[in-house]
Amino acid sequence: MMKTVQAQIDLSALKYNVNLIKDRLPGCKVYSVLKADAYGHGSVRCAQALNDTAYGFAVARIEEAIELREAGIDKPVLMLGGFFREDDLSLIEKYNIEFTVHSLWQIEALDRYQKSDVFTVWLQVNVGMQRLGFNSDELAAAKEALSACTSVKKPIGIISHLSCADDESLKNYNKQQLQEWNRMAADWNGPKCLSNSAACAYFPEKSTEFVRPGITQYGISPTLGKTGRDLGLKPVMKLSSEVIAIRDLKPGDVVGYGASWVCEKPTRLAIVAVGYADGYPRAVPSGTPVEINGRLVKTAGHVCMDMMFIDLGADAVDKIGDKVYLWGTDNIAVETIAESINTIPYELVCHLSDRVEFIYS
Repeated sequence: MMKTVQAQIDLSALKYNVNLIKDRLPGCKVYSVLKADAYGHGSVRCAQALNDTAYGFAVARIEEAIELREAGIDKPVLMLGGFFREDDLSLIEKYNIEFTVHSLWQIEALDRYQKSDVFTVWLQVNVGMQRLGFNSDELAAAKEALSACTSVKKPIGIISHLSCADDESLKNYNKQQLQEWNRMAADWNGPKCLSNSAACAYFPEKSTEFVRPGITQYGISPTLGKTGRDLGLKPVMKLSSEVIAIRDLKPGDVVGYGASWVCEKPTRLAIVAVGYADGYPRAVPSGTPVEINGRLVKTAGHVCMDMMFIDLGADAVDKIGDKVYLWGTDNIAVETIAESINTIPYELVCHLSDRVEFIYS
């Protein structure tokens, strides 16, 4: 049975994007970021597609890492958020998962572990994000304590995150973060990993031995006001549904909840079988573009839970069953939809529900 809403995932576009990133960063090793189910694209299928392209894979949480291992992925898997509970260490050993260490309690837990040389660890440092990681005045003590843990393999990596690399208006803060990283990583004799998607795109000269692109792999720009195509990337996800009813409207007819859209001239209105329960945001305003039969038309009224309205125009010959594209085509970027509701495209692709059918090619 084919579901009504479909996300077409172009794995060749995914590989193209990752290879493009590698070409722009010669010599760098790529941890392909697959957290949040590969930003909504399907982590296992994306990992399988990138098996010969990426050095390894990065996730946020232990369940995401285990999912990859149980699917047969044997490349390095790095858990960016580290472990949250000491009891997880036995699973981390079992599944051979790399992880970050960002807090003293984690080092104490590793010191208590009874086996030697079992964990591949990255010491996480804070260069201004204020999320996870040791500050500069804590680094020496953290490094010494972690180096003394017999359960940890040597050398230890160092890792951090640039919080504003996607915003040129904050170039002074970007410079400050890079300077802090340079100070903290200057004498480090283990592997280094700093660059996320934005840093890979806008600070290629600052790239470390290891990089970890996320959103750009999926053909999506990390920067507001730009699309992935502006960066030479190919969109990986194309979201679509279909027309299930068509109504002829006259001037004055009111459409949808809250009477939010009033017909101004004769037109044809299509009802499309997709709504916010599928992950298409309710907040999109009337006039947001969608594509049908190769042309752009506009939404009308509020998006419902299971359906939405589009204004086809008075002379439309579209019919029931015609496919409607919501984002991911040459004409509609997911970044455009996100911008219309003052959010980021990450949120849209991550929020598709299990009512959506994923089709891989």
